[in-house]
Amino acid sequence: MNIKKIGQAAMMLALLNLGACAAPSETAESVASSPVTGITLEETETDEASQLHYFTYDAMKDGFASSRSDVLTPTFYIYAGQKTEEEAEELLAEIGLLPDVQQWAGQAYVINPLDMEGYQAEDAEAFIKLLAKAPVKNVKVIALDEGATFANNYLAKKSYPIAGMMLYGGDVEADSTSTTPVPVYLSNAGEAVTDFYTSANAAEEQLEEDDLAIYQNQDNEFQQVVVNAEEETVQEAYANAWEHVFSKNYRMHNELTEFYMADVSKYTEPYPFVGVPDFEELGITYNQMIAEPVNGEGAYNWYEYIPEATMGQDENTVPLIVTLHGFANDPRLQGDASGLTELAAEENLIVVSPEWQDKEVNFGGVEGLGEEGVLNLIDDLKEKYPQIDPSRIYLTGLSAGGSKATLMGVKYPGIFAAVAAVSAPGVDKQELTAIAETYAGPEVPYLYICGDHDNFQMIPVDGSGQFGTPGIFQNDPNVDMFPFIQAYQKINKLEAAPQYDMSSNEFYGVALDNQEWTTLGEKQMLTGTLSNANGVVMKLAAVKDLAHWNYKPEATFIWDFFEEYQRNTENGELIVNSSEE
Repeated sequence: MNIKKIGQAAMMLALLNLGACAAPSETAESVASSPVTGITLEETETDEASQLHYFTYDAMKDGFASSRSDVLTPTFYIYAGQKTEEEAEELLAEIGLLPDVQQWAGQAYVINPLDMEGYQAEDAEAFIKLLAKAPVKNVKVIALDEGATFANNYLAKKSYPIAGMMLYGGDVEADSTSTTPVPVYLSNAGEAVTDFYTSANAAEEQLEEDDLAIYQNQDNEFQQVVVNAEEETVQEAYANAWEHVFSKNYRMHNELTEFYMADVSKYTEPYPFVGVPDFEELGITYNQMIAEPVNGEGAYNWYEYIPEATMGQDENTVPLIVTLHGFANDPRLQGDASGLTELAAEENLIVVSPEWQDKEVNFGGVEGLGEEGVLNLIDDLKEKYPQIDPSRIYLTGLSAGGSKATLMGVKYPGIFAAVAAVSAPGVDKQELTAIAETYAGPEVPYLYICGDHDNFQMIPVDGSGQFGTPGIFQNDPNVDMFPFIQAYQKINKLEAAPQYDMSSNEFYGVALDNQEWTTLGEKQMLTGTLSNANGVVMKLAAVKDLAHWNYKPEATFIWDFFEEYQRNTENGELIVNSSEE
């Protein structure tokens, strides 16, 4: 299948995205394999950006691979005073973090002070410069004794991109305060340190668990301070920190620009916390289908997220959501970062994320399913999981995957009960528009969601957006998505708007029913609907302060739309379960 490419500017941004999902490179001045642990440390004597001297262990370079997408991959920055190479290797062994670093194919930096006399404020500035070398995703800090004192007095005030900290020992200056929330595990720390971090996290509610005191913010579960007042070794402290803090969340900026475009030295407001889906806790069976045949042929990759409760359901009772990743993205991102996995557990539905793109452009350089392959995969899934309800199969996608979903919903309306596109540029609009001109099939409910800070500037639809990449709307013909709206108006037996009218709607340029500002998670969102004689068939949503990426609350919003619809498997007609007011 010949997959249309995003335009040149869009492709460059997509490849930046892909680069954001790879291990950041470092210029190593020496490499040595440790006789104690067998790992290889790289020494950087003077980092060009930060001037720091550090030792790095990179599990991916050591041959390890993660089963998850690397937005979840932790990078540890360790502050424990001046270390030689041998001492750095011994420190990693003492902490006991190597199994986790290797499981997640992460990295660990052991960072020496800029000044031989110890860490100072300049080291905190250097930390930000070091982070700025790669997109910020899942930054963890471990600080011991003098390093913990440094973290308390200086680094805590720069903790806006830090997903979690473990502090062992250390003091804090009297009357020191911070308003930047950061999840933290405290071991062998004084009461003043506890007060410092509970204040920063506005963590007032106190719980007791496994002899630990846990202070939580009532509005954000990740803003927590976990305190162990008992004596413990560094390795015991790390094990507790991993269980209660490090494994729970990551942190990235996706508000004013995309995380893979955000310079951490310029975007300095606290980054949002994002939960790491724990499949065991969720009761999700995660099947990595690698190089497997589809329809008895080929070798393809896809990822299944199956609630354990699903396997006990009757035949033809469980909905299926197929989600298509963005251009050149890792398909696992849709399971890890979209909120669909948590939705699957809550609503007892199956989610599948296939590698749909051509081999020449996809993340792993593997055979891509294409449109026909996705349809064949759905047939195989229905046979593999007879619990799947063929009348409730839904299609969604991010970015280029959202564009492809928009097209496939109309090309194969008898398969999909409804379609949702997230941050989708108009890549497939020409083919869709041609189909819509002579379309005689059943209605296809359509939901489109986009952030007002999207790099590609799909909204406002007239290209007047003040955010994103300047000129991309005008210079890349594949960005404009207004033809999606026009095509789906025709497909759903509505009067198609001949042109946008921005006085009707500031983002989408068409008059919408039930137009209102509401909330989506912690963000403001303008929504509206379009209806025919059967009820609502289109919904458009614009989210404030959201860039070109997944936002987990969208998953529930999408499902609330999807569950209104089924597909008559005999004649393909749309079944509307209830009409929105």
